Amino acid sequence: MLGVSGDLIQKEGAVSRAVALAMAEGALKKSGASWAFSVTGLAGPGKADGFARDSSSAMADVPIGTVWIGIAGKEMRSEAIMFSFTGSRNEVRKTAAAAALKEVLERILTDGGF
Repeated sequence: MLGVSGDLIQKEGAVSRAVALAMAEGALKKSGASWAFSVTGLAGPGKADGFARDSSSAMADVPIGTVWIGIAGKEMRSEAIMFSFTGSRNEVRKTAAAAALKEVLERILTDGGF
């Protein structure tokens, strides 16, 4: 849907800076909006040690609570920010959504671009 290549996900892992950027840029292109953001993360549950379950993937060393937020705007260079949240799966998801909205709102207020 967003045009993120399977090769990129395989190489970098779904929870990565590169994938967050590709998702946000894909959303911006496909939507025609002035701003777009993406959220990719590992909210849990996972192994008892707090890391991703699939030890054969690029996500093997991604701790539970790791979230990348990608932001793209027509008038700005795309960026991605990594966060490390704690709490239940639902708490991580809610906190990540709030952080994404806060980050994009700050850029809109600072940079404009409408």
